[in-house]
Amino acid sequence: MPKVSVVVSSYRRLADLERILTAWLGQTPDVWLADSSGKFETSLPIHHVRFSPDPGSKSRHAVSLLTDGDYVIKADDDVLPKPGLLDAFLEYSRLCGILGIMGRTFHGSQYYGNTKQVRSADIRNPAKVDMVGNVTFAPRKYLAFDLLGCASPIEDLFWHMRAFPKAAKYIIPTDRYELFPNDEGCLFLNRKARAEREAFYRQHYRMSY
Repeated sequence: MPKVSVVVSSYRRLADLERILTAWLGQTPDVWLADSSGKFETSLPIHHVRFSPDPGSKSRHAVSLLTDGDYVIKADDDVLPKPGLLDAFLEYSRLCGILGIMGRTFHGSQYYGNTKQVRSADIRNPAKVDMVGNVTFAPRKYLAFDLLGCASPIEDLFWHMRAFPKAAKYIIPTDRYELFPNDEGCLFLNRKARAEREAFYRQHYRMSY
């Protein structure tokens, strides 16, 4: 049976974090927290890696290299895994790519105009996409890359478009998760972050697609 490690990254959404970590521990004993909050404390049996100052969302990629799982799940702190989510990823590990529960297909050089979102809960068969996010599952060969320039607003695009543009990426069919609503401080709603994301996407789309 392959070993799966889970890395959860968090820096300010702490209200549900204990619950999320507990849910992941119900599926694997090897859970890591990339914590940039400076505030969170827990007695849960996890690997608690604290960062100060906050390095941003790239912390998840750095911590993934400390794990020893055959596969590593990188998870946001606004996703509650339901029983069976890890098993669903293992079921589709035969696809030999980077898997996720949400992603996008690329159809042109504008991120906010030429990409289409795909969600796990909306599909019945694996869907090939150009990027994945929120909760991802990858073999170790897709973990190691240079983090220089991997800023928070573009860290997922950096992983998929710059580090591993040729890796196969799929959204798997599953409803074994709960997404919490976006809060006011999230990067998705931040205008500056959206502009950075658009510029990075446009540059690398033109170079690689």
